[in-house]
Amino acid sequence: MARRRPLAAAAALAAVALVPALARAQDPADLPPPASDPPSAPSGIDLPQKRSYWARSAGARPFVSALLELGVIYFRPSLALGVGKPHWSWLGIEGYSSVSPSGGAEYVGLRAALPRLEIRGGARYAFSTSQYFLQPRASYTRRETELMQGPRARYVAGEVEVSGSIPLLGGSLFGVATGYAVLGTPEGYYLYEEALHTVMKPPYLYRARLGYMGELDRYGELRLGAAAEVLGNPGRDSRIVRVGPVLAISLTHHLDAVGTVMVVAATPDRLGLLGADLGQLGLRYRWSTGDRWPEFP
Repeated sequence: MARRRPLAAAAALAAVALVPALARAQDPADLPPPASDPPSAPSGIDLPQKRSYWARSAGARPFVSALLELGVIYFRPSLALGVGKPHWSWLGIEGYSSVSPSGGAEYVGLRAALPRLEIRGGARYAFSTSQYFLQPRASYTRRETELMQGPRARYVAGEVEVSGSIPLLGGSLFGVATGYAVLGTPEGYYLYEEALHTVMKPPYLYRARLGYMGELDRYGELRLGAAAEVLGNPGRDSRIVRVGPVLAISLTHHLDAVGTVMVVAATPDRLGLLGADLGQLGLRYRWSTGDRWPEFP
């Protein structure tokens, strides 16, 4: 059931080489964020990359499924309990943990998934070993986000997200809209939200991402495209625009390689690469009970 192609491997190597090139283009004087940063928020490329294998591997049923994501220096395992066809069309509860040397997060919530539309809502507890709550400022530099003048950053974020995709011109147009309500922060402080790489005044933050991925082979295993997103924080009355390429490669029916590089196009701050989204570059493995043709990888 598995297919591997030299073209997919070459594209993966090209994507790895592209990350430092775009980083240098962002700000030649800026240092890239440490490789130990926690993983970014979901990029939205999951829907265009859904494999029809999961519609055929077994019928609708109660199941336990997992999505294991291994990045540069982080590991994010996700576990779901649901009814339907896992990784395709289902309803249930899900949770994930992410851990890196600079912090981590725990999430639990509900998800309803169709082949091209998904809705989820839940709560995420985030903690950092390197970031502290920030004194209010009109604008921030990277150095100012690293000052240890407030309490260490720990908070809970309520999240509601809708994502979808439609076929278009030999590929897929996809979009993600997410709303956040950050709770448990000391009054009078701002924070650097590590999953979204932006400074915000609690409690509200939103993200809207729109992108396109074209299929570069006949089986749709290699997809390359671009995306743009807007992040807004009503408390600061600020908006951040980021743009960049997205890549997804299906190595087998269960294993994918994914990459997103979103660099800042407009922002009220001067964070350099700390405000970019360079975090999602890794491998993802899908598993489920009742899979008719289990394989590893």
